Amino acid sequence: MNEPQPEGTSGVRPETPESLALDEALSGQAATGAAAGALDPNGDEMVRKLRRRAWTVVGVAGGLMLASLVAFGVLYRTPYVALIPGSARDTEPLVEVEGIADFPSDGEVLYTTVRLRQRPNFFEYLWRTFDDDAEVVPEEQIFGDRTPAENREANLELMASSKDVAVAVALEQLGYETITESGVFLREIITDTAADGTLEPGDIITEVEGVPIYSAVELVDALADKQPGDEVSFTIVRTEIANATGFDRANHGGETSELSLVLGENPDDPTRAFLGVGPQTLIDVNDDLPFDVDIDSGSVGGPSAGLAFTLAILDQLTPGELTGGRQIAVTGTINPNGSVGSVGGVPQKTAAVRDEGVEVFIIPAALGEDRIAEVRERAGDDLEIIPVSTLEEALVALETLGGDTEAIEEFAAGNL
Repeated sequence: MNEPQPEGTSGVRPETPESLALDEALSGQAATGAAAGALDPNGDEMVRKLRRRAWTVVGVAGGLMLASLVAFGVLYRTPYVALIPGSARDTEPLVEVEGIADFPSDGEVLYTTVRLRQRPNFFEYLWRTFDDDAEVVPEEQIFGDRTPAENREANLELMASSKDVAVAVALEQLGYETITESGVFLREIITDTAADGTLEPGDIITEVEGVPIYSAVELVDALADKQPGDEVSFTIVRTEIANATGFDRANHGGETSELSLVLGENPDDPTRAFLGVGPQTLIDVNDDLPFDVDIDSGSVGGPSAGLAFTLAILDQLTPGELTGGRQIAVTGTINPNGSVGSVGGVPQKTAAVRDEGVEVFIIPAALGEDRIAEVRERAGDDLEIIPVSTLEEALVALETLGGDTEAIEEFAAGNL
C-alpha cells in the first residue's frame, strides 16, 4: 500500500545550487577514495620488499656472527690439558727374554695409559669439562715450567728408569741379587723452596751432614727431626745420568760438592721442615747375569707401568698362571724396595679398563682414600678395585683371585 506523498514532494530531491555543490563534493571524495584504493597494492609490495631486505640484513649479520663464534670455538686454544681414557694393553708381547726359559701365559697383565689433549679448543674444553670420564686441568699442572717437548723427553726417561727398576725388582723377587741402593736422585726441584736455585734436577744426594744416604727413605728420615729455618749440609754429585738407574757410587765420574741449605716450611704443615725436592732412590743394577730381560715400551712414557711390568716378568719367567688365566689391569710405580707408588690419571685409566670389559684393576693404595673412592665410583659394579702398597700385596691379591704364586717361591728357593 502506497502512502500519499505530501503536497509539493515527489520523493526526488529537487536540484538546487546547494545540492549540486554537495554532489560535486561527494563525487570528488569517491574519486579520491577510488584512486587510493588503486594505489594500495603497490604500497603493500613496497612494504614487503622493505621487510624482506631487513630480514636479509638480519640473517646475514646473524650468519656472520654465528660463523665468527664457530671459528672462535674451533681456533681458540684454551690453556688447559684434558686427561681422557687411554688404553689397557697386554704386557707380555713387550717382555723379551733371552738365555733363560720363559713361559707364555693364557692370562694377561695389562698396563694402562692416559691420553693428554693439550690446549683443547673451546668446544672440546666445554665437552671435556662435562665428561665424567675426563679431567681438565691447567697446563702448568702437567708441564710445570717445561715445554711439551721437554715434558715428553722427561717422561721417556722416567719410563726407561721404571723398566730398569721393574726388571731388577722382579729378579730380586726370584732370588737374584740385582739391586744396590746408591743414593738419592732428584727428579724434581719445587719452585720457591729451599732447594730452588741451588739444587738441580738430576743431582744426586749421597750424604746429609756427613752421614751416607743410600735411599729416598733414608733422606726423609735424616730430615725428619729438622725444623723450618735449620741449616743442613748436603753432599751432592752432579753427573750426566738421566734417570735413577745405573749409578755406581764409587765410580760415577761426576763432580762432587758440598753445600748448605736453610730448610723452609712444609706447605701442608708449617711446623715441619721442607727441602722441596722430588727424590727417587738410585740403584746400581747388576746386569752380570747369564740371561737378558728387556721391555719394549715403544713411545709410551712415564713410570706408571712399573708394577705391571714387574708382574709380567714374574709371570713370564715362571710356569703356571700368575693371573689365574684372567685379564688383570695394573697401574702404579715400582720402587727398588718393592713398594708401590702413586700415579696420575687413575680415574681415566679406570674408565679405559672398564670399557675394555676387564674385571679386576690393581691400583696403588698411595692414592689415598678419597681418590680410591672416586676410582671405585668410576669403575661401577663390574670392575673390582684392589689397592696395594707393595709387590707382596699385589701377589697376595693375585693368589686370592686364583693366580699361581707358588712357582715364584719355588724359583726363588732354587737361587738361594
